Amino acid sequence: MLKALKAGPFLTSYVSNPSIMAPKFPIEIILTICKDAAQPTFSQREKYDIKNPYSTALFLCLVSRLVRRIILPDFLHTILLRRRHSLKKFANALLMQKAYAEKKSDLFFDYTSAVQRMWISDAFDYFVYAKARSEDQDSPFFWQTRYSVPNKDEERARNISVLLPVILAAPELAVDRRHLGYIRDSVQDAWSSRTDLNVGGHSSFPGKTKNLIIIRQAENTDLVDVSVRISVFLASIPHLTYLIDLAEESNTFRRVSCGTKSPERLVHSWMRNSTWNSMENLETFSVVYPHLPPLHDFKSISYAAYATRGIDLHVERFTVSAALYKQDPNSFPWGPPWFPVMNPGNKRIQSDGVSFEVTRDKTYLSQYFCSWEKAWACGLPTDEGYWMLGR
Repeated sequence: MLKALKAGPFLTSYVSNPSIMAPKFPIEIILTICKDAAQPTFSQREKYDIKNPYSTALFLCLVSRLVRRIILPDFLHTILLRRRHSLKKFANALLMQKAYAEKKSDLFFDYTSAVQRMWISDAFDYFVYAKARSEDQDSPFFWQTRYSVPNKDEERARNISVLLPVILAAPELAVDRRHLGYIRDSVQDAWSSRTDLNVGGHSSFPGKTKNLIIIRQAENTDLVDVSVRISVFLASIPHLTYLIDLAEESNTFRRVSCGTKSPERLVHSWMRNSTWNSMENLETFSVVYPHLPPLHDFKSISYAAYATRGIDLHVERFTVSAALYKQDPNSFPWGPPWFPVMNPGNKRIQSDGVSFEVTRDKTYLSQYFCSWEKAWACGLPTDEGYWMLGR
């Protein structure tokens, strides 16, 4: 029945004039229906530019102030900013809330209390024509576009500055390294002057980020490491997770999934850059990647399909105890060089400081067409809490 009642016209008519169906539907039930209908319709296969997962919620926000206030917490729980214009639109929405607050309007809503998960990356903008480019990878345009690194711009910096209170209040933040640089610098500048962070008179850093997820891309991944500086933002985060660059690193981490290669050398540089060095309170370091079978195992999956249209795959994560590693990196117990193949839904303690886990359920991934973002929005397991739920 809930799906049948999700139609916008029905909800609009009822909430604006509840007397038309009062004997059948109490207002409490209608509001429950609205909350259900407002859940973002994240899907791993639909094209979000054609069907915006937030479209129903945005429509319902126009029904009435009561409905808007009821649905906003669920609507804002997971914020997916996957395009450059998405970042700008969300910044504008926050500026509007600031204006509502100054006018003491009933329309004001505190976004910082609702947003729990946030994704910030415009990598999809560089893959809009990925299908055409993948069919002609000899074209210089393909490689020029894939490896181009946009210059720092003032508009992006301003938008990030507007988003800072929400970013710092979200327990989970997924971000590419370019945007991480903007966030790091913006937080540092604001913290130095104690402005724009809603810190009041607090002497301790107010950030609530528990898990920082870095989205690796085929751009210059050392971009934010050029200038090593203290970062109060990074120093406050206990968990760091990397999502591998599917296009460039799938085959490399396939050998880890197959149990023929230790991840030690693969992540050596990641655990020695300025991001890592700035994370003084880091407890765990994780890497998430597809759980791929050997290349000769054609019965399990089609690698051609994975490279183009995408397929359902289990996802693997290995986790390192950062505290133990930092004590003595040279003698860290990575375990034996031969890693047994993991079965879906299982966890293996490789040594005192290393563990491997494979999801029970599968995730839809494509090697050459940005697919982490949709997987993340649909609940991609990026920390131990999700794995323990058997995702």
